[in-house]
Formats: sequence, C-alpha cells, structure tokens
Amino acid sequence: MNPYIALTRPGNVVLTAIAVVAGSFIAAGNNIVDFQVEILIASISAMMLVGGGNALNDYNDRESDKENHPNRPIPAGLVSAEDTLLYSQILLAGGLLVVLFGLANKLPFIIALIGTITLISYENRLKALGMSGNIAVGFMSGAVFLFAGMVVNDPGPTLWMFGLAFFATISREIIKDIQDLEGDKDRFTLPARIGISNSLIVAGAILITAVALSYTAAPQFGGMALNAYLIGISAANIMMLIGFQNARNENYFSGQKSIKQGMGIAMLAFIASAGL
Repeated sequence: MNPYIALTRPGNVVLTAIAVVAGSFIAAGNNIVDFQVEILIASISAMMLVGGGNALNDYNDRESDKENHPNRPIPAGLVSAEDTLLYSQILLAGGLLVVLFGLANKLPFIIALIGTITLISYENRLKALGMSGNIAVGFMSGAVFLFAGMVVNDPGPTLWMFGLAFFATISREIIKDIQDLEGDKDRFTLPARIGISNSLIVAGAILITAVALSYTAAPQFGGMALNAYLIGISAANIMMLIGFQNARNENYFSGQKSIKQGMGIAMLAFIASAGL
C-alpha cells in the first residue's frame, strides 16, 4: 500500500464517509436524494479530516511506534516524520476548505472546525491527560452525526445519535485505558488516578446514561418505525451492557469491542427507523 494512503488509515476513512451518509439519512430520511451533492462534499471533507488526524497521530506517536507498531510508514522508513506532518496539515486544511467553500450552509464548517481544533488538542495534549482525552474522543465520535445532520439542514434527529455516541465512546475509552494501564506510564488516565474498580463505576454510570438517552429518541418515531427502533436500540443496548459486564470480568478487550459493536447496531436502528 502507498505509505501516504496507509498514513490516513483508509479503513477508518471509509467508515467516516459511511457515518456521514448514515447521519444524513437519519436526519433527512428518503429526502436524502435532494442533498446528493452536499453529502458528497461533506463526505470528502470528513475523509480528509480523519485522514489528516490519523497522519498527525502517526507523527506524534513516531517514537513509541518503533516498538508498538514498527510496520507503520514512519518507523518502517517509508516516509519521513517531516513529510508526515506536512501531509497531515494539508489534509486538515483541505478538509476545512472543502466544506467551507463547497457548502452554502456554513454550520457544517463550524462543526468541522470545532472537531479539528479538538482533534489537534487531543493529539498534542489532551491524550496524555486521561479523562479530558476521553471526552474529546467522545465528542469527535458523535460530532460526525451532528455534522451530517447540518449538511441536510436538519440536525435535530441526529442529536440522539450524537449523545449516544458521545457517552458510549467515553465509557469505552475508560475501559480501553484500563486495558492499557500497564503500558500507559506517561499518561494520567482515570484508572491510574482512581483505580480500576472506581473507573469501572464511572464507565458504567456513563454507559447507563447513553442507554437511557437512547430511549428518549423513541417519541420521534411512530408505527412500524417505532417498533423497529425499539427492537434495534434494545439489541444495541444489550450488546453494550454485555460489553460492560465483560469488562467487569476483566476481559477489557472484549468489553470495549462489544460496546463499539453496540454503537454500530444503534446506528443501524436509527437508519432503519428513518427509512420507514
């Protein structure tokens, strides 16, 4: 694979484009066909921003990647650190310019700008501060749906998906911090500060908030759409709660993975209900 493509982590880039389309459909339903150009522009912008963020991550982690990920482009000697930094800056600036000048509605640009500032802050400082970093990741995970809703001029229906992704991601990030506790000697993570047991209590409380929030979206659906939503979101919540239980049983990898899968099921529940 071309090292510059590898720097962007193309799998994540493609998933971001899918999330933009999904968020647009959640907001606009079958009227999504009226926003094809806008969604294309927004998807390109989001892909550039995520790709630029991943390249910036590789630049910042270039020393630790010599041990942890020696096959990544910088430690493998396929691209220089300086070129990677420049490449990330081009992608981040390009992603913002695409949405700024490509869309008449400037609200998506504002969300993209806030997300980019959050991303840069996370990579340069917040990542090492534990809970602040977890909140930043939660915001970035949810912001893509809010961004998509603004692209189709109706962010309201995506607020629930934003909230669900925000809280569930924070819970998942805490569990990931527990999983990585031994190797995170230079980070002030929540588990390092208050211990594993207390961190699990916090993660559980935040996850319960996400679960409770998901059911507050039910009134916006009716008939078959409501039934589809309740079935889908309940399946998603069960998957996430199973993940939390796995984490309590010290299977942290399986726990955080199940929460991520539950978030995916929740997105499908919103998509299916929006189409009915």
